[in-house]
Amino acid sequence: MHARAAKHPRSPLGMRTINVCSVILACLLVILNLTILQLVLNAQSNQSQTSSDYQSCQTAVTQLEETSDFLTAEARQYVETGDRTHLDNYLDEYQVHDRRGAALQELREHAESDEAVAALADARTQSDLLAQTELYAMRLVADAQHLEDLPRSLAGVAVLDEDEKLSDEDKQARANALVTSDDYERAKYEIRRSVQECSEQLIKSLSTQLDQTSARLEMLLFLMRLGVILLLLVVVGIIVSNNILLLRPMSIFEANIRDNQPLDPQGARELRLLVAAYNEMYATNQDRTESLSYEAHNDALTGALNRGSFDSLLTLHKATSALILVDIDYFKQFNDEYGHEMGDAILIEVAATLFSFFRTSDYICRIGGDEFAVIMTNADSSISDVIARKISQVADFLRDDANELPPATISVGIAFGSPDCADDKLFQAADAALYDVKRRGRDGFAFAEETPR
Repeated sequence: MHARAAKHPRSPLGMRTINVCSVILACLLVILNLTILQLVLNAQSNQSQTSSDYQSCQTAVTQLEETSDFLTAEARQYVETGDRTHLDNYLDEYQVHDRRGAALQELREHAESDEAVAALADARTQSDLLAQTELYAMRLVADAQHLEDLPRSLAGVAVLDEDEKLSDEDKQARANALVTSDDYERAKYEIRRSVQECSEQLIKSLSTQLDQTSARLEMLLFLMRLGVILLLLVVVGIIVSNNILLLRPMSIFEANIRDNQPLDPQGARELRLLVAAYNEMYATNQDRTESLSYEAHNDALTGALNRGSFDSLLTLHKATSALILVDIDYFKQFNDEYGHEMGDAILIEVAATLFSFFRTSDYICRIGGDEFAVIMTNADSSISDVIARKISQVADFLRDDANELPPATISVGIAFGSPDCADDKLFQAADAALYDVKRRGRDGFAFAEETPR
């Protein structure tokens, strides 16, 4: 059966992806906020314009009523007193300023419904008829006074034949009747009613527009506040993501690098790639360092500790150790007879055998061409029998030709250290015991006669 394919963990997001997405989102929010801001400004402008139109309509209604009353008052005053000043005031307002016509035009510009337009047209017609009545009454008074320099607008008013035949007193009476009659008052009422009807519709329409604009403005301001909040959240998100995916992992990495430790992959994808590269270099460097350390302390051929390591270890463990010196008997002749390759194989075999029969806490060293040493830690003369048995086992193994190598014999000297023993004295005692074995014909072992001091 085929093994099920392992699922690869999802690759973490990279800072570039996060930042690009965040910048795009921030730009979109900025554009959205600017658009909403423009809509807010437009809504405020519309609100201001609607308020201005509302105020203009109110002013126009007031102006229309005041102007109509002013013209009525001036016409009546002239008819009653014959004072030319009132006539001039009337004609100045009617011909030059015409505030009544301007007010009607102002209302007409804002009228949207057919009912409002019709009401204004009716008011305009009634206003024109009322003005004709007022001008006709003032012409009768002017004729009764026999004015010679009649204003052009008054001179153009035609007098009916029946009124032309009236006496001056009757013309005066006729004029008074025209500006005080029920028809005159009814006409003024109709004008006011029409204007009031139109103004109510206009004001209602403008009020509705103001309410709609205010509601829209409130909604836009809410959206604008929401957009600002979202923009702030994006900024906070960028800061938090940078802290979680970049700054905090880098702080941890800095501590690990300072402590010469490998890095734990975390943070953004870019950091994880850097961590993988760093850890690879770290592992390579560690292997190289360990290799250099091994080469500095170990013999390249046998793997045993070298002479420099032996000297350091002997100084460190001399007080509580047994030093065992091992020489391969007649190694030079052996080397000459079988060749250097076989000689190297014997050296490797001797080191491997020592490693096999001694403890892992003991130190196996190669201190010369065919010379080995064993530093047995925490050992004294009480374990002499154990040491003798181990050396015999090593010698028997090397002497046996069943291991596909020529048989070899060894000579061994053993000495025990003491707290007040000097380094060279311990080595000299073990070397003396070794020499004694060689003097007696080799292929054996001996213990030093005295503990060196």
